[in-house]
Amino acid sequence: MASLLAALAILALAGVAEAQSSTTVHGTETLVIDYVGDNGPANEAVYGDDDEFWAFRDVFDLGLVAPGVETGLRFDAALFARPPAPVDPERFVWGEGASGYTLLNYEDDFRLERIYGTAKLGELRLTAGDFYVSFGRGMILSLVKLDDLGVDNALRGGRVEYAPGDRLKLTLVGGVVNSVNVDVITHAVRPDDPLDRIAGARVELRAAEPLMVGLHGVVMRPRFTDEADIAPERLYVDQAPGVAVESGGGFAELSSGAFYAYVEIDAQRHERTRQRYEAPDWESDRVSEPGQALFGELSYAFKAVGLKGEGFYYRRWVMEGPPLGPVNEYTLARPMAYSQLVTFEPRWLPNRSLGNEAGGRLTADTLIARSDTQITASAAALGYLGAWTRQGDWSDHADVFVAHPRIELRQGFPGTKLWISANGGYREELDTGRRDDTGSLWHVGVETLVPLSGPHGIDAAGELRRHELYVTEGPRPYWVATASLRYDWASRFSVGAMYEYSDQSPGERASISGWELPLPRQHYLMGVVSGQAKIPGGTLVLRLYGGSQRGGVKCTGGVCREYPDSVGVRLEATYRF
Repeated sequence: MASLLAALAILALAGVAEAQSSTTVHGTETLVIDYVGDNGPANEAVYGDDDEFWAFRDVFDLGLVAPGVETGLRFDAALFARPPAPVDPERFVWGEGASGYTLLNYEDDFRLERIYGTAKLGELRLTAGDFYVSFGRGMILSLVKLDDLGVDNALRGGRVEYAPGDRLKLTLVGGVVNSVNVDVITHAVRPDDPLDRIAGARVELRAAEPLMVGLHGVVMRPRFTDEADIAPERLYVDQAPGVAVESGGGFAELSSGAFYAYVEIDAQRHERTRQRYEAPDWESDRVSEPGQALFGELSYAFKAVGLKGEGFYYRRWVMEGPPLGPVNEYTLARPMAYSQLVTFEPRWLPNRSLGNEAGGRLTADTLIARSDTQITASAAALGYLGAWTRQGDWSDHADVFVAHPRIELRQGFPGTKLWISANGGYREELDTGRRDDTGSLWHVGVETLVPLSGPHGIDAAGELRRHELYVTEGPRPYWVATASLRYDWASRFSVGAMYEYSDQSPGERASISGWELPLPRQHYLMGVVSGQAKIPGGTLVLRLYGGSQRGGVKCTGGVCREYPDSVGVRLEATYRF
């Protein structure tokens, strides 16, 4: 009731704000309609049926900014047509072919997902409600929004910021974790929020003009620490016993002209970690070993070349919430991350030791101005430390060493908007416990923008990868190939197509309502049409996707997102005012 009254108050303020020249109102309405034809056999084996249904999602954001005050809210709605029926976990049949029923929740859901208010009172800035927070490079705490309709975790509580002048800033935060409740892979609703309790403090001091130092600390107490406290049905949705954490550390940042340096050192204590199987007593004693995290960056821009060195070290570092999926003796789903760890691996590669690894990377970048040529070369060396993974499993694998050099060439053409970019790399890995157990990966890619007359243009891209990573991905090698072509008219209208191929999984044929697709599932073809136009009060953007897509993490324009292995159609309509 209190949330509803607060929402009505904000809407009322927005209504009167138009008359105030110093007050602005902004908002976004996003409607997404998905027809899920075939969501892939991998999900079926774990969750049950998730094919041939409609999913409707609407997100409404409204914000108001006035002198010294900022407030906003967000309504989320998720509706479904013809979803699979729920099944009692005890009657669920594990493995492919589970049809007509599911462990996931496809009940219609309406909620006030976000509400906040911020006031600036002189040197104080006070926030109540939902807000994002990240300390340092995100290793110790990072609750952020990574995608408009994807990962979105916030802290619901309060934040106090005190900044007397330009040299000192003190930040205090406290609250419970409030996450977006729709899974982007399965479209299912997680009715319950994590509600893990987090409190943190950070102080930043500019000791001298180029030097800033600081300290920070975070305490996290999970909502559940014992499986017996959780209702049995919740274990198969999105909850499991959590990990209590206390973390602290400090940082120093030096920036002077072409020189930049940053170092952050953190330490951690956790009372327990999740384990898939019962561990012997001698291993259980190791669960509470302290964790460490270290990150450093050093760069200098010479006249012709820029050099940057980076390094990190993580040992038993864990800062996470409940798993995003069913928990049982066969599988432990990926946990919800409350921190963002720096890694030098491509996002599309699985990282089986996130939080228990070390690595370094050296990058050189040069721009040949007269020829408009940019060359970037990097070399990364990584070590995955054995006997522990982020999900809490104990493993007997030895340390794995990885080397990954990469080079990219971007060529522009003076006087035109034409450019072409090519990149390639090679990754070699070695299990130090077994010298004959090695793996390799090579990848090449190309992208180009070809301007046509006036505001018209065509961009094309392609990538080819060969995976033989026996150590971290398993014994089966496979290929991945992608190609895309898009026509664009001044960002107002575009049409494109993307083809993907991968023999990572068997090439069975996908079917929708009994109709078998003409190509095996190893071949994926997707078409995209989008357009935007100015309409009264704002801008409308429409996007229509149709076809099949390969599952996994994909990156476009520096933004990475996980996609399901699916066949279907999606319509996105976004109105900004």
